[in-house]
Amino acid sequence: MTRETAAGRRLAAWCFGLASALMALLGACASVAPPRSSAPVAASSTPAAATAEPTLLLSATPTLPPTGAPFVWPTLPPSPTPACPGAPRTRLIVLERGRVLPDDPLPVRLREGPGLDKRIIELIPIRAVFYVLDGPICNGGYSWFKVRYQDMEGWLAEGRLQDGAVSYFVEPYLPG
Repeated sequence: MTRETAAGRRLAAWCFGLASALMALLGACASVAPPRSSAPVAASSTPAAATAEPTLLLSATPTLPPTGAPFVWPTLPPSPTPACPGAPRTRLIVLERGRVLPDDPLPVRLREGPGLDKRIIELIPIRAVFYVLDGPICNGGYSWFKVRYQDMEGWLAEGRLQDGAVSYFVEPYLPG
């Protein structure tokens, strides 16, 4: 057998396999999409007597086998509860970056500890990026996070909930 003959046979076998796969795919598609007319139609354009392959008939009204069980909607998980009562839902992520929001023209206060009574050690300007180290810790109706800003570490409040209105001071600042 010559190299060209072997290559030709491999090509013929590959083409036959491709044609078989296409026929199976067309058969599967034909069983899903009914024709536009209401009468059953043959999938082949040649008469059934002229072909050696079976003829597939399509029904105008597809039927699905009964499942025996009614559909039941899944139960939704409960709404997230705030980590700190009286504070908005936390959004900062420990070991990720955060950023001071421009919504409030004042810089965010970096404190020695989690609480309004702790000494202010730095003011973080608007749009400044920091790294979240720990938290949240609840104190005084605020969620406090330990952060690193430049070469300083301290605690900042994420936001406040006042009269039902949520006001965030900072936001997650994810890579991307």
